[in-house]
Amino acid sequence: MNYYQIKKTALFAACILLLFGGLFCLHLTAQPGSLIGSPAQPVSLVDLNIEETSERELLELKVAVHRNLVSLTTAAYKADLPSADITALAESHAHLAAAEAELYRYTGEQDKLRAALKEKAEALTDKLRGATLMFEAGALTRAVLGEAELQLLDALLELKQVSAPPHGT
Repeated sequence: MNYYQIKKTALFAACILLLFGGLFCLHLTAQPGSLIGSPAQPVSLVDLNIEETSERELLELKVAVHRNLVSLTTAAYKADLPSADITALAESHAHLAAAEAELYRYTGEQDKLRAALKEKAEALTDKLRGATLMFEAGALTRAVLGEAELQLLDALLELKQVSAPPHGT
């Protein structure tokens, strides 16, 4: 084996380890008593008592799960795994920003809401750029590209609506 083959084999092994590590983390997250939020507060999504859980806690859990997914997608992207292209990475960031926006809309934190919506629009812009490149290379259909365009338009409209002054002023 030459140096190139050894390097390629080592990279492949590292990718497999990252993939299985990420899957193991997701498995642990879904287990009863898993830690999603703070280590002081174990939360099991399977056994979650909805009557005892506030809407804010659910929104915070949603943000935490999206942060974990962004971390996993980022690791897979850096490892150059085929399942994690630039559009998947951008979309995971957009989903995180959307979850944060939902939390900030609930808490009434307007500055954080606008910032989260701006992050969402930026992530979806990155997704559209990646989708455009993939479409031009023949790797995506026009329908998938159109869906990315619509997602960005929805995000821009949402940002515009939050940033605009109320009607009648």
